[in-house]
Amino acid sequence: MLDFIRTNAQSMGVKLIFGLIILVFIFWGVGSITDTSGGSVVAVVNGDGISAGAFQRAYQQQVEAIQRSNPGFTREQIVQQKIGERVLSALIMQKLLEQEAERAGISVTAQEMRQAVEAVDVFKNKDGAFDAEIFRRMAENSYGSVGAFEQKLREDLLAGKMDDLVRAGIWSNSDESRAFFQYLRQKRAISYAFVPASRFVAEVKLTNTRISNYYAEHKDEFAVPAKVVAEYVRVSPMLLVKPESVSAADVEAEYTKNVSRYATPEMVKASHILVPLEEKATPEEVKKAEESMAAIRKELADGKPFAQVADAHNGPNAAGPGGELGWIQHGQTVQPFEEAVFALEPGKLSENVRSPFGLHLILVSEKKAAGTRPLNEVEGEIRAELARQRGVEKLNDALDGLVEDNILKKPLGESAARFGLKAEKTELLSAAELEKTLGLSAENATLVMNAGSGNPVDTALEAGDSYLVLRVDKAEPAHTPELEAVREEIEKRLTAKISLISALKAATDELKRAQDGKEVKLDTASVERDGVLPGFVANTELSQAVFSTPLQKWLPQAFRVESEKEGPGAFICRVDSVQEADPAEWEAMKESFDGLLRNRRGEELFLLFMEGLQSKAEIKQNPELIKQILN
Repeated sequence: MLDFIRTNAQSMGVKLIFGLIILVFIFWGVGSITDTSGGSVVAVVNGDGISAGAFQRAYQQQVEAIQRSNPGFTREQIVQQKIGERVLSALIMQKLLEQEAERAGISVTAQEMRQAVEAVDVFKNKDGAFDAEIFRRMAENSYGSVGAFEQKLREDLLAGKMDDLVRAGIWSNSDESRAFFQYLRQKRAISYAFVPASRFVAEVKLTNTRISNYYAEHKDEFAVPAKVVAEYVRVSPMLLVKPESVSAADVEAEYTKNVSRYATPEMVKASHILVPLEEKATPEEVKKAEESMAAIRKELADGKPFAQVADAHNGPNAAGPGGELGWIQHGQTVQPFEEAVFALEPGKLSENVRSPFGLHLILVSEKKAAGTRPLNEVEGEIRAELARQRGVEKLNDALDGLVEDNILKKPLGESAARFGLKAEKTELLSAAELEKTLGLSAENATLVMNAGSGNPVDTALEAGDSYLVLRVDKAEPAHTPELEAVREEIEKRLTAKISLISALKAATDELKRAQDGKEVKLDTASVERDGVLPGFVANTELSQAVFSTPLQKWLPQAFRVESEKEGPGAFICRVDSVQEADPAEWEAMKESFDGLLRNRRGEELFLLFMEGLQSKAEIKQNPELIKQILN
């Protein structure tokens, strides 16, 4: 329960990060494109087109992502789930957000782009430094080009900014939070009987015919995929040249040569107090907001600290403690706020600043002029990059030499040592396990599986941020074990199944006796709404039944449950009473529940925001072109 609350209290919910479709707005049927499209766009949003190419790429990426996560997902299921419609809806949403951001003067700077890219772990080398070559290769593999990746990242960062701004005025009510807490933490006291399936194991008698029939019906479940043992050498620029081998003189020369790369933008550290005010507020509402701001200014004039006044008046998501906004760069906030905050001198208060979110009173505490990061701060990055560059220069020679030795079946350990590398060996692995263990693509894993025992793969294989030179030491073909090899497993499965059926029948008989008013031996416990029952594995189906059954009534059927001590079995119970949440627990968790409630309200607010953009938008589609792409 605590994990659930903490997780949801931190969730942003509606951000669009790297192509994940989170919000879906169905626009089908709002109009069709005529001569506006020229046949090259699938939709036009307020005059801006969504190209057929962009839609096709996004659709294909989504389909591939689904199939990677769910290998058995069929084409028919993709159609049934309306993946194409969902992708187009997400693109339309993205276009609406871009247009609204432009109207509000919000953009993503080059510095923000760089910071976002350098923060991604998969773009870092083994020393934790950003690796431009890894970034380039992965961006090209996933998006076709660095430019396409950067465009998608820019869109996602912009969507995130809009989400943050929409949520800026969110507030929470302690009474609402407590009511929500009471709902989630309320329990039901029950009386129950548990019949373990293990009680009936000795009664199970299995015939050879039944075992043979089970084997025939479930033969595919016992199939063993082809497996190999592979010996390999991992090769990458950073393995060929270590960063510590780069001299201090070379680092300094590189810094001097490319000092512009380490430029930092002008920044201000600011705090603010926000009085929420709608963009289309009436004169009366504007006057009321100005009066509120005047009262706030009086508190400051009377000597109250800015941080104390900010905490008293800001909504929960308006800013951090004390109204802090942290360091701000150009392009990170709406235009009126940006103009005011960069014009202020440290220690000075602004006039009232009107933005789409209300009236702001701004205090700047520090300013940093545009400058350059010093050498000692970027030395590690430069050293890693120079090592990578030198490793790249050696990469082709190392790969050519290793592949040639591999084809000639020379000892891989000796070949690897010539380049300061080492040979390693896998356990017996299937194709799927090769993908997971070595980082191979499905295509390259298939190459390995098809090589045959004792044979080299005659090319270097890409594996994430490195290459593998690999040979197969041992190969075992796919096969299905004979019945006798899996008889014990079949007997175990059948015994468990038959025993559970017997337990459910016995529990159902007990339930009938209890409903008839006859004495039944019962234990007592409390059930939580998320399915937690002491001594048993959480069971949400049982919990839902308990919370929907009137007091002093028996659940109408026996449930299959899992005892932590006795294993699977059957469960019957009567709902006795309601147990209210512990007030002390509320005191310990109220901040988490406030956060959870604000997050839920933020998602609702973002949905309303998008619905508002949609309602005012002119959206047309090209149904024929869409159909061609999806088919």
